[in-house]
Order: sequence, then C-alpha cells, then structure tokens
Amino acid sequence: MFSIRRFLLASLLVLIVGGGVLLGTMTYLTLYHELDEQFDAELVQSAHLLARFLPAHRDASLSTPLTQAEHRYQRYFVYQVWQGDTLVSASEGTPTTPLVALQDEPHLGERDGWHSYALPLPGNRWLVLAESDAARRSIVDNMTATVLAPYVLSLPVILLLVWLAIRRGLAPLAALTASVSRRTPENLSPLVRARPVRELEPLHDALNALLTRLEDGIAREKRFTADAAHELRTLLMVLRLHADNAVSGSQTPLSDDSLLQMQQAITRAERMLEQLLVLARLDPLHARMPEINRAEVVSVARDTLASLVPLADQYQQQLQLLVEQPVWVSLPPEALHLLLRNLVDNACRYAPAGDIAISAAVTDDTVILVISDAGDGLSEAQQKRFSERFSRGSGVAGGAGLGLSIVDGVLSLYGGTLRYRQREGDTTAAAILSLPAASAGSER
Repeated sequence: MFSIRRFLLASLLVLIVGGGVLLGTMTYLTLYHELDEQFDAELVQSAHLLARFLPAHRDASLSTPLTQAEHRYQRYFVYQVWQGDTLVSASEGTPTTPLVALQDEPHLGERDGWHSYALPLPGNRWLVLAESDAARRSIVDNMTATVLAPYVLSLPVILLLVWLAIRRGLAPLAALTASVSRRTPENLSPLVRARPVRELEPLHDALNALLTRLEDGIAREKRFTADAAHELRTLLMVLRLHADNAVSGSQTPLSDDSLLQMQQAITRAERMLEQLLVLARLDPLHARMPEINRAEVVSVARDTLASLVPLADQYQQQLQLLVEQPVWVSLPPEALHLLLRNLVDNACRYAPAGDIAISAAVTDDTVILVISDAGDGLSEAQQKRFSERFSRGSGVAGGAGLGLSIVDGVLSLYGGTLRYRQREGDTTAAAILSLPAASAGSER
C-alpha cells in the first residue's frame, strides 16, 4: 500500500544522500583539477629556476645528501638530468628511465604515476622534474575529506530532523484520519478544525459536505420510511376490515360494498407503491442524469393526456392541449412526463368536473407551462401542506399524497419551479411550471 510518509522519507533520503555523493564527487574532481594545474605550474617554474643553476659540465650533480628526516620526501618530488640518452644526475631512488619523453620542446607528461616536465638545455641535455601522482591525490583526498566531514557527521542529525519534520507535518492528516475513524453512523456532525491547514481544507470541506448529505439523506430516509409505514399500515387495516366484512357478509349488500372498497384500497396501494418507486429513483443521492436532456412539449403532453383519458372520464374531466407549435425544454422526456402526469392527475382527482387544459409560452430562456382546471386553486397554506409527502386532499379516493413530492423532486434535479394561481374572475386556477428552455437542435 502506498504511504505518503514512507515516500517522503525515501525521497528525501535519496535526495540528501545523493546530493552528498554528488557534492563529494564534484568537490574531489574540482580540487584535483585545480591542484593539478597549480602543481604543474610549480613544476614549470621550478624547472626554469633550476636550469639557471645547473652546472655546465657533464658530471655535475644538483643534489646534496638528504638527511634521514628528509628521505620521506624523495618519493614526492624527484629530478633527472639527461645528456643525450645518458642519465647524468638524479634524485636518490629515481627510475633510470626517462620519466617523460625527451623532445626538442618543453612539455608536460604523465608516466608510471608521475607528473613530469621536461626542459631542453644547451648541449643536448634535458632537465626533468617530476611529482608523484599519489602525493597529489593524497592532498586532494585530505582536502575533500576536510570539506565533507561536517556534512557526513551531520547527516544522521539531518535525517532525524527530516523524519521529525515529516511526522509533524503529517500530524494534521493523522488527526483527521483518527477523527473520521472514530465516527459512528449515529454521529454525522461536521468535523471540527483543530487547526486550519491549507492543504487539508479542500478535503475537510468535502468530508463535511459528505457528512451533511449523509445526515440529510438518512433523515430523509427515516422520515420517508416512517410515513410510508404509516400509510401502508392504514391501507392494510382497511383491507383487513373490508375482507372481514366480505367473509362474514356472505352475499349481502354489505359484502358487495366491502369488496368494492377493498378493490379501491388495492388500487390505491398499487398507485402508492408505484409512486414510492418513482420517488426512490428521484432521490438526489441516487439520481442519474439521462443522456438525452431535452424534450418537445407537444409530443410529451399529447402522450401524457392520452394515458390519462380513462382517469379523466372517471371524474368527468375534459382534457385539452392548447399548444400547437413545437416547444423544447431542457428536461428528459421521462421527467417532463412525470411532471405533467402528476399535475394533470391531481387536477382530475381534486378539481370539479370541467376542462383541464395545458398551454405554453416562451419568455427568454424559460418555458412556462400552465395546467388550468375548473377548481378554485390552492392557497399558500394548501400549497405548503400538499407539497409534503403523503399529504392528500379530503374526500378523494385513490390518491397516495405523493404526486407533488414527485414534482418537487423532478424540479430540484432539473432547475424548474412550480407555483399556483387561484381563480379570480375569468382567470382560471392553474398550476404553473417554469422550465429551462432548449433549442430544437441542442442536446447535452
């Protein structure tokens, strides 16, 4: 499993140690290059200086006997004097072969671990000065070690401080994790910020928003379950009562009436269950936006009214569609069908016998759909009450009290509004839908 702590520790360890290795390498190479040039310059200067004091005769020697304490330096710096191919003078222990090629021009060279400089002299002679490469490297090693020693010695302390810094830096994340892990399904209150941390603020806000939605969803489900249980319990009691009457009546008018009432109760139960399923699909926590998000009002309204003709005939209502030109709204056809079906259904059941008409108007980016009926309309108090789940008008059989809840659910998903108009003079009562308009060719 990926760990931020281990990743940061490993990354910083590689960077710190790798940086130290790179620093040491670059320091060593730079020192060696600079000292190499410095020592080569000293060889050149020393050779020219010695050439002035070199005796002219062949057997002359530049050296004097070394003391016992001085013998340890002869391995670092030596000289040779050549007469043609003959070594005429040299330091003690110096190789008997030329330390560098003897040419007509002064030049530097390296051979057998020696940095050498050959200076031609009059009389077919050469002066060769040489310095041990081991001596140079020893100096570079010591200087590099001196430079890097504080870094190497402080490396454990640096790594410890890095570990402590990462631990402290990730402490707010650990505290947030512990706070979330201690939560129970009963405790969905927002997380408390012990100390604001900029990088954790988006996560903190997202978690609080999620907890709020979960709490609202659970509260909504509990309320919905309680209401549904109450309504279904009432239906079952009615069914049991009429079933008992039918069984005990034995072909009497009372038994026929009980059977009729039981049939109506079963119809009401079927409608309630159907609308409960619709509400579950419309729940904001589970709703999925359809791929086609536009609908043509005339075709959807025509199909909706056609499906409601039997219900309208039952309540002596006349259904009319007063829209002729195509009108497009930014809703899926299924959502528009749910809106019109539930509003026209309510008008059929609750309004006096008469005409129920659907008309439309387009203003700017909004489509206004008006579902008018022969009733008096709803007051503000009635509008508020009937928008609640399982709230029904009195004296009407077959209603489940969920129609307007379904309408509110659809409108909350797709950005529409619903208001009511009461009858006033020649103006009919109506439910007025305001829906976002769509062009005929647009699809989202």
